[in-house]
Amino acid sequence: MLNDSFLGMFAESPFVGLQKHMEIDNLASEALESFIKSAVESDWRTARKYRETIVELEHQADEIKNNIRNHLPKSLFMSVSRQDILDLVFTMDGIPNAAKDISGVMIGRKMVIPEHMSKRFIDCTNSAITATHQACDAIKKVNEMQRSGFGGKNASELYDLVAQIEQLEQENDELEISLRNELFKIEKDLPPVDVIFLYDIINKIGILADISQSLGHILIRLVAK
Repeated sequence: MLNDSFLGMFAESPFVGLQKHMEIDNLASEALESFIKSAVESDWRTARKYRETIVELEHQADEIKNNIRNHLPKSLFMSVSRQDILDLVFTMDGIPNAAKDISGVMIGRKMVIPEHMSKRFIDCTNSAITATHQACDAIKKVNEMQRSGFGGKNASELYDLVAQIEQLEQENDELEISLRNELFKIEKDLPPVDVIFLYDIINKIGILADISQSLGHILIRLVAK
């Protein structure tokens, strides 16, 4: 039944499946945001529930990705290429994967975020998540554009959305640098293994914003052809 529904989607537009994937990515990002808040408060019981939600959403995203890959026609009667669609879905799939990785490492180690940097840690996470939401809006805009034509007002709005993603990614970079600086100041007072994992988690959070920026670049490449 799911396969039939996906074939129906592609008869209309492959962007329907991409948009569904992005909606699940958004939900995974929101669950990660709640997970991080619970983890910072060392509320591991609540954090575990959000972790389970993230894992389930990651599985759903994989199912959509596989259906898109397996049922996307060899040639599309559209002004976009099959490879562009595949690039989009595989890049998008990095969002729930990153959320799963972050939550997995943190809950596995019951990672303690030093209190004086906890607010920056949450701010950095929320900044990356905002970028993923913006990427979802951009996917929706391209879905609208392919129905009415890639040009005019729609194209201008898409470029604006992608420019906002670029700005959000830059802001996240700055927050990430600031967070690393805070950790550097106190790392000698922490167990070395904890420090290694903290730097790793900060990097993984930054990857969320990087993925959103990459999605924006692919969308611009797609509509510019």
